[in-house]
Amino acid sequence: MESKQYFLFVSNFDIYAVEALEVIEIVEYQNITKVPMLNSFVKGVTNIRGNIIAVIDLLERFGLEKSKISNKTSLAILRTEHENKELQIAIIIDEVYEVDSIKSSDLEVTPAFGTKVNGIFIKSMAKYNNEYIPVLNIDTVLNIDELSILAK
Repeated sequence: MESKQYFLFVSNFDIYAVEALEVIEIVEYQNITKVPMLNSFVKGVTNIRGNIIAVIDLLERFGLEKSKISNKTSLAILRTEHENKELQIAIIIDEVYEVDSIKSSDLEVTPAFGTKVNGIFIKSMAKYNNEYIPVLNIDTVLNIDELSILAK
């Protein structure tokens, strides 16, 4: 039975997962420089070892409340692709939960309704420790065309 490694994290008391291969690194929350006229969920940019990386408030991207910054808040640097180029984008997370294997047999189709987060952002639901947690669709969450739309 095939299984993959997943990075599990907490945002607003909910656990989410992304494929571990999509995660480049986790860094401590740091100063973010605002960039005017972007969507409100694009918090700005930050400098990580000389790389300028856009920072997304994941909860706000989902249409939920803004993330509350605490001493456990981190930035998860994720890998995505746009026009055949690899990009790095950070999402704000409340805290790291763990990295663990999830069997493909424990992944289920996202329900049409009943999830806190819009189904377009969810790749599948993973049964993990007798609970179902959303596995995020990073291509949709970090859709560059949507992220770069100027605020009205």
